[in-house]
Amino acid sequence: MRRGLIGGGVLVALWFVCGWAPFLLYAAGGSLASLGQMVPSPMARGAFASPAPWTFIVQILVAIALVAVFAVLASRFSSGRATFAAGWLAAILASFAIGAVLDLGSFFTGLGTFGIRGSLGMMGTTPVTTWWAVALGWIPALAWARLPIAPPAETAPRVRAAGRVPTLAWSAIAAVALICLPLAAQAGSDATQTQLREDEATAAQQADPDGAAAPDPSATGEPVPAMAPAEGPTPADACTSANTTILAPAEDAATGHRGQLLSLVNTSDEPCVVNGYPDVAYGDQNGHLLQVDVQHGSSFMGDDPGAAAITLQPGSSARAVIGWDANSVRGHLAARSLWLAVSPGQERLTWEVSLDIIPGATVHVTAWRDIAPPEG
Repeated sequence: MRRGLIGGGVLVALWFVCGWAPFLLYAAGGSLASLGQMVPSPMARGAFASPAPWTFIVQILVAIALVAVFAVLASRFSSGRATFAAGWLAAILASFAIGAVLDLGSFFTGLGTFGIRGSLGMMGTTPVTTWWAVALGWIPALAWARLPIAPPAETAPRVRAAGRVPTLAWSAIAAVALICLPLAAQAGSDATQTQLREDEATAAQQADPDGAAAPDPSATGEPVPAMAPAEGPTPADACTSANTTILAPAEDAATGHRGQLLSLVNTSDEPCVVNGYPDVAYGDQNGHLLQVDVQHGSSFMGDDPGAAAITLQPGSSARAVIGWDANSVRGHLAARSLWLAVSPGQERLTWEVSLDIIPGATVHVTAWRDIAPPEG
């Protein structure tokens, strides 16, 4: 039995080498991918498609079943003598057993949904595993046939103990592994389908209603700064982020043009002076700074009076207008957050937005102007 277990171990090693090599070569790409197609593989049907835990569980069960079935059959066929033909036949039947139980699992799983004909179409693992063993099963058979009858003195105690396990016990181990194998494979398939449904639901939630590019967690870029560099010293009576707030309602639209009215409100108990242009920036759907050209001046949606000092009394307001031309955002990064400050060097406020501003777009912003009180 010890020789059978070692021969089964060689069969398992060959199984994994031939199964993993095409996968790794294909993943490497280029000419190596073509080379991978030339390696005969017993794992031709999505062995690596399931989530990692189930993939490993299935492969462990395959290894146990191959070792146990090979050891039991090789010992029985050889009648106490390690013959090459008995080892090769044992390798073929062990591989056949793996494919057969996987095909039976697929058949009975799909029977209720696809019927007999559809379930038969889901099978096909058995020919792959069997012909693989026909082609390469001579390797473990040769290794098994050349092993000495008595275990070497340096053989590890674990191997010697395993060799003393009765044939009946290894037959039971093989049966349990073969029964559990299709169950684990189906559980892995179910986990894969569940993961796909979750990914589809997540993608649907993240899908942009305007067709912009979906958020990419692996994207690189510069985060939107919380404050732009100041253009000079801040006067003591200046309107700042500490004594004002900004209101930014939804954008307005005209044919081919967009505009957004900003209101600066003095929330303190003292007058403050604002002189210049708002600080404007945008973030994309990945939370990175959107590269747009922010220019001071007029747009179709608002005239720029130019910078002038305006004194805001407590509770009074000034306004400015952001204007830009309409853009198609389909497949592009787009403005999904708006960052505003009363002036560069002040802390920015931020809003979640959905604007058709894309990288390279030009945005015009007017200077702050006083809002005249209503007459009468």
